[in-house]
Amino acid sequence: MVRVSRLGGVVGVLALTSLIAACSGATGGTPEPSPSSPSSTGPAVPKIEAPLPASLIQGDPCAALTSAQVDGLFTNTPTRDQAAKDTGAAKSCGWHDIDRGSLIGIQFVYAWKHGLADVYATQGRGFFKVLAPVQGYPVVAYGPTDDRSSGACGVAVGIADNAAFEADVQFANSAVGKGDPCDDARKVADLAITTLKASA
Repeated sequence: MVRVSRLGGVVGVLALTSLIAACSGATGGTPEPSPSSPSSTGPAVPKIEAPLPASLIQGDPCAALTSAQVDGLFTNTPTRDQAAKDTGAAKSCGWHDIDRGSLIGIQFVYAWKHGLADVYATQGRGFFKVLAPVQGYPVVAYGPTDDRSSGACGVAVGIADNAAFEADVQFANSAVGKGDPCDDARKVADLAITTLKASA
């Protein structure tokens, strides 16, 4: 498994649960090799009942969210990366509100050859929390550390047995401590699934 870089980002807390309200620049990170088989401890990798084409994560992550979806997540008009960046493990794209210190990001992780199983292989070696699925696709919040207290979270979403992507969120400075950024990252992932399904 490869640990992809965590994007820095946004999220203002609105009604219902926290909804994203603004976004900011990406933070660096180095992919780290990990075991390619799931851990024997902890929850088992869920089966994906209606897989999407794995080729979807070979596309442009900047197209994973529509303009209307992004505008609905931000209070201010965000700045989008001019082009996807290739980290050597994933293609990533971010939407930022620099003034508020916030961001959302999508990473198409081509290094996860076993899909979400590669993320499950990290259990016991950092932050790992199974979240409710989005549109039937399994979601896991994970990372080398639990960064929720600083308003950051990344979630991995399995779309096929050999394909998964990541959605990242960083709360706006004023929103840190007012909600769970993993909930917001899951919402971003849900929007991305809607867009990916439409293009499948």
